[in-house]
Amino acid sequence: MSHARQWCETYFDWYNFEHHHSGLARFTPEQVFTGRYREVAVEKQRILDKRYERNPERFVHGHPIVPMPPETVAINSITKTGEDLVIDDRVNFPTLSAAGCVK
Repeated sequence: MSHARQWCETYFDWYNFEHHHSGLARFTPEQVFTGRYREVAVEKQRILDKRYERNPERFVHGHPIVPMPPETVAINSITKTGEDLVIDDRVNFPTLSAAGCVK
């Protein structure tokens, strides 16, 4: 049990603070969650601007712009239909009802 906890702690620490996630425009989950991605994006853009000024011929699609993460990120998203909130139930876990999910 202690080995599993140690492994999970190491993995989640890496995933949240070091892993530059493709679904988050290469920002870490921690950067997106805390809003730090804005500061990081400014620095990334500054570096891209310098590189572009130095060698514009390397950028065949024009001046590069840092992509930003999506507005919302969810595993099991909640969608709005009219006045009601509907939980997307494409994934059905037995624990959903215990967590208060009502279909």
